[in-house]
Amino acid sequence: MISEYFRPDTLEEAVALLTNPNKDLKPLGGGTKLSRQQTGDFGVVDLQSCSLDKITLDKQRIRAGAMVRLQNLLDHKDIHPEIKRASRIDSSQNIRNAASLGGWLISSDGRAILSTVFLALDAMLNWEPETKHVSLGDWLPMRSIQSPGVLITAIDWQPQTNLAFDYVARSPKDRPIVIAAVAQWPSGRTRVALGGFGDSAVVAMDGTETEGADIASKDAYSEAGDAWATALYRREVAAKLVLRCLERLEASEESEV
Repeated sequence: MISEYFRPDTLEEAVALLTNPNKDLKPLGGGTKLSRQQTGDFGVVDLQSCSLDKITLDKQRIRAGAMVRLQNLLDHKDIHPEIKRASRIDSSQNIRNAASLGGWLISSDGRAILSTVFLALDAMLNWEPETKHVSLGDWLPMRSIQSPGVLITAIDWQPQTNLAFDYVARSPKDRPIVIAAVAQWPSGRTRVALGGFGDSAVVAMDGTETEGADIASKDAYSEAGDAWATALYRREVAAKLVLRCLERLEASEESEV
């Protein structure tokens, strides 16, 4: 239960509050998850006034502040269509208008398409204090154990990356049980991320060749069984979805020639 509320005017003030050893404070973004937490008493630091709600683009990276709402991703012209599609599938418009991107990445599990897509893009997280840059892929497996800081301030990735994802769910309104997302860079680098299972999405392949991506996906999900699907089902479907994504990327490249 929320017992204290702070709304600092600057990022520096927010970090000072969150690093205060005498207080049990958590950052508050959209509040779609934190406001529902019923166990224990804690305070919150509202980040609405800390100027973390901008999307910027330069030649090398696109950066979204941690307080960017999911709906802002849909409304921005420089955001890849597949990121927008993932956001639409993951959440309703009411949730998109409230949920922040930073909060979504922190709280989402392995069945979130948007997090799987950002993992395929090799997105970087910017943490405070000390302005640490940590890849999403390095952080996800460790997020329940340790944190690089007290606050994510931004997420950034390369905008020139080609991207495709596909997924399978038991019904049109059910959450995915298998997700495959594939990103390709102009250099030829190809990165495959799988979701639909567990606490977070995983990287199945990251290299310069696409051959064997389906086998790598089978291996990555060889033990991905739970109440929603068997490991055998997931590994076979993951391989097929990855090949489908690669076909889409190849077709899009041919259409641009």
